[in-house]
Amino acid sequence: MIDLSQRSTPLTVEDALHLLRRATFHPTWQAAQALVGKTPLQAVNTLLDASDSLASPAWASEPISTNQNEIVALWPKMQNWWLGHCLKTPSLRERLVALWSNTFTSDYLTVYYAQFMVGQNQAIRQNVYDFKAMGTAMVGDPAMLIYLNGNQSLKGNPNENFAREWFELFTLGIGNYTEADIVDAARAFTGWRVTGLTATYNRQLADLGEKTILGKTGNWEWQDVVRITFETDASARWVAKKLYKTFIEVNPDDAALDAIAALVRQNNFNIKPVLQTLLTSNGFYDATVRGALIKSPLDLMVGLAAVLGVPTLNPSYVASAMTGLTQTPFYPPTVEGWKGHHAWITSTTFPQRQRVGESFVDGRQMGSSTKLQNEAGQPLPINLVAVVKAMPGSDNADTVVENVAKLLLPIPVTAEQRAVLLDIMMAGLPASYWDIESPTAASRLLLLFQSIVRMPEFQLM
Repeated sequence: MIDLSQRSTPLTVEDALHLLRRATFHPTWQAAQALVGKTPLQAVNTLLDASDSLASPAWASEPISTNQNEIVALWPKMQNWWLGHCLKTPSLRERLVALWSNTFTSDYLTVYYAQFMVGQNQAIRQNVYDFKAMGTAMVGDPAMLIYLNGNQSLKGNPNENFAREWFELFTLGIGNYTEADIVDAARAFTGWRVTGLTATYNRQLADLGEKTILGKTGNWEWQDVVRITFETDASARWVAKKLYKTFIEVNPDDAALDAIAALVRQNNFNIKPVLQTLLTSNGFYDATVRGALIKSPLDLMVGLAAVLGVPTLNPSYVASAMTGLTQTPFYPPTVEGWKGHHAWITSTTFPQRQRVGESFVDGRQMGSSTKLQNEAGQPLPINLVAVVKAMPGSDNADTVVENVAKLLLPIPVTAEQRAVLLDIMMAGLPASYWDIESPTAASRLLLLFQSIVRMPEFQLM
């Protein structure tokens, strides 16, 4: 079982980078240095207490258009709205928004109207630390009602789609409910309608008859289904498993899940104390946990932009690259969401990831001579010299290689790998020839950065 006891040792830069890779999309050297010397509890509380918000775009509150071209034109604007925020905001909250959006899934082709997708994203953000409140909000969320046909579910003709996913994918997991539970929960979820930009519950359209749900019988309505669901041990264990697989590694043991589920129950599904326990634990900082997860395309693209100092990168390029790497923003492949981890790496996507990284550190779009740009179309040069100068020891070739490897890789390089990387950076010259102020420094650093982003270890976090 993972050691969940609290670690008290002050963070090193390697520890801080590990925490930032897992808890945010911004594992920069500067952010890590700000945490060095703090205890894990102090560092994690800094992340948990950060006040960040995201205003909805003005068009999200405008009436829905009947013009198909106008409707479709909002889809990329929706993607840019959220990705632009991720690029600029080193936030634990956005890590959780990504997690829960891949739990309570919807896709823009089915929902069709970007206003509803923005609304769902905001509902998740507002309740991101309170899983019970978030689940409650999702029952009457317009995007969810459209996506799983809840707005077509009436007394006498219930639609079972939402009820099935509520139990299977959203709250309990397979084996913790029956088909009869789905049938009666679907009856309880009737009565919702989407009108304009809002959803309303009409009891006159709802089935108010007797139902048995998870062993409890009564004239249940939708609120009762939510309450009964979250009274089960299985729901706490399900949340525990989600958090463990997101922040620790993908194969939790039963004892660990039992301990984390107990924390979820004790805190009434407020996950802040749970995250505090996970991210400050001795197990989280164990060497076997570092590099145990595979970066999502979102982690890859936003993380590179942060590390290379280009937060104003055009989010439309990020969206395009993510699509090429099989993670189109706001468009999960199925109601199960993206499976993640090993599914991110295929014989097609791995070389694409390498090309993305190689081009990125050279200030180019993938496989192109086109320069990286901001939203205004202005070039965004990558200044690798400035990135390295922000680290200590930039006047020493060995230290440069060591620190750049720490910055980009979740696990230490071997002595042999370090020697190879040094030789690549120096193009065979002795390390004593290194000069950060030399006109050749930028080209040497490009060789180093490109070599590291080609390494399989770069795909880990």
